[in-house]
Amino acid sequence: MPHHPRLLLPALALLAAVPVTAAATPRHVGPATAEAPAVSVAWRDAPVEPARVAVGDTLVAQVAVDSVPDAGVLRVSARGGRFTALPRGCVPSSIVRRRSSISADGTRLRCLVRPGPRVLRAPLEVTAGPGRAVGVVATLGRAQAAAPRLTSLGGPSAAPAYRFLSSPDFLNGDVADLRRGPGAWDPRRSPNSINAAYRSALDHVLGAFADEAPGSVLVAGDLVEGWWGTDPGRTGTFGPVGTPAERRAALRRAADTYYPQWLQRFRSRGLAVLPAMGDHELGDDPWTSRKRALAPVFERAWSRWFGRRADGSPRFADRPRRSRHELSAYAVRPTPELQVVTINVFDVTPGRARVQVDPAQLAWLRDVLRRARRDGVAWVVVQGHAPVLRTDRARGSSGLHVRGGAGSALWRIFARFGVDLYLCGEVHDVSVAERDGVVQVTHGGIFQFGLTNYLRADVRPDRVELELRDFAARSADAADGSRLWETRPAGMPAVVRVRRTPFTIGMMTLGLDGVQQASGVLRPRR
Repeated sequence: MPHHPRLLLPALALLAAVPVTAAATPRHVGPATAEAPAVSVAWRDAPVEPARVAVGDTLVAQVAVDSVPDAGVLRVSARGGRFTALPRGCVPSSIVRRRSSISADGTRLRCLVRPGPRVLRAPLEVTAGPGRAVGVVATLGRAQAAAPRLTSLGGPSAAPAYRFLSSPDFLNGDVADLRRGPGAWDPRRSPNSINAAYRSALDHVLGAFADEAPGSVLVAGDLVEGWWGTDPGRTGTFGPVGTPAERRAALRRAADTYYPQWLQRFRSRGLAVLPAMGDHELGDDPWTSRKRALAPVFERAWSRWFGRRADGSPRFADRPRRSRHELSAYAVRPTPELQVVTINVFDVTPGRARVQVDPAQLAWLRDVLRRARRDGVAWVVVQGHAPVLRTDRARGSSGLHVRGGAGSALWRIFARFGVDLYLCGEVHDVSVAERDGVVQVTHGGIFQFGLTNYLRADVRPDRVELELRDFAARSADAADGSRLWETRPAGMPAVVRVRRTPFTIGMMTLGLDGVQQASGVLRPRR
């Protein structure tokens, strides 16, 4: 999808976290004035005598603030537990503005509180071992209070059956060292497509992915910029593009440059990636007749790197064999509890361009879902690049959606066979919708403009726990106004900076009967 060529994001400040401390009784520091309002903390419905809890128990810390004349930042630190939701009274963050969030380890809550008296309820899951203390401390300005300490009885810590990450639109830019590709790059004619700033930012983001130790990373399309087979700057980096044959050859050279480097970034960190095709893997919309003529070449280039093994054999056994998208749609079952399906939502041929799933692929999808239900699979997750339900947020996107929306054959199949979660990108923002028992989470962003985020999904027998994690990031042109080269005329900002540690700005729990709880940016829209 086209995006603004010079979209700049403000710096997102990372705020220092309050140290984890605890006190036996509530206390207040300073008078209850406009500068230091009174704060109190108590356990809601917690055991009093004996004050003991077990690993996995959910407690609720109730924080009361007598008055907040102006929006203030309330900080709540947990000891022996992790927060599992952002309280309703906290102003939600967006992917470009950090207002309320939870630290990556779940022990520190930052809450931007609106003016006025507030009572906030922060759920906390006990993680402490036997004999260890469980407590919370709340701080607002100069006022501080702590809930009475509880003692953990310990207990087994239930690890998820499977963890996966989702990060659509990663990278959504032609980011690669052109000297390593098969093209004809010459530094005298065009800048490289990567520099030290990009390497550092990629290391931080992919390092955070690796720290999560996921079984797989889902990327629902727009891996690259994809304006291949064109060369408005006449650099000749991938050869001439004057004739149809030359454009096809230049496209293949570009694919053989960008795709293997994109893939190697994941492999070098031990990350198994499950990608889908986006509109940028087909040259980007709108599709002119020249782009449509290249559509089969685009799909074969993508399939060479992601749909086939090195020996040329198909990578995935479960695929729509009667569809022309046989190598760009596939199904895997990483554990008996989880079915993951990747679909290609684009019908682009030399004669037309539509955002929809072809009939042969739909027939295959029905069969995959039917088998999953027959086998008693607990959770079904589908990923595709474009949303089906309309989203209420978009940033630098042309807003592609699957034709027909909730009335499309695709969504009717989702509803009929009980798909739990549909993951998509395209709009470079976060939007959640629920309909017919299916939850659609739209997220992701353009790396070169600091919009990268990821969804962490912990799959358990009775629930799936989702956390939307964001990064403090910024981007800018170089001081001299120069930008990195890509086939798109505007190029990419030369400076991208990403703070190493992500933070959580939304949480959701899917139960066997639907959404159990949701907070922050993962709260479904009505």
